[in-house]
Amino acid sequence: MLSNPAASRSATDADAAKMPLGARRLVLIGGLCIPVGLVAGPYLFGLQLVAVAGVVAVAIALSYRRGQSWFSRFSWLTTAAGALWVIATVAYWLSIMAAVDGSSAPSALPAVLFYIGMAALAVMVLGTIAGWTSRLLSDRRSAATAQ
Repeated sequence: MLSNPAASRSATDADAAKMPLGARRLVLIGGLCIPVGLVAGPYLFGLQLVAVAGVVAVAIALSYRRGQSWFSRFSWLTTAAGALWVIATVAYWLSIMAAVDGSSAPSALPAVLFYIGMAALAVMVLGTIAGWTSRLLSDRRSAATAQ
């Protein structure tokens, strides 16, 4: 039995203010992938992709919303842009490796893939910032209505 019912209500309010569990797990996974990719990346390029995927995971986690489903429309945008960034990075690397192995001049494809990757990174960052801003404004609105 609870001797103080208000204490249980304040605990649920505190839980609602925290980052959702799924987002916290994604930050943990992404946070572990980034240093692994950075440390091992100079030896194997494939491990640099682990760092890129870690950055994407952290960005997705930071674009969460509070409520029933933490995966917001900004999370979907960030996920799509992050997936495009990873794919463009892989294709860029493969095209550079093909040019090196073939001892020929690289085509215009690597430059296009580079700019696609940079644009996807920018969209991913904007989606993360938009999710954070949306959450901030929602929290301010709910705080204003509570007073």
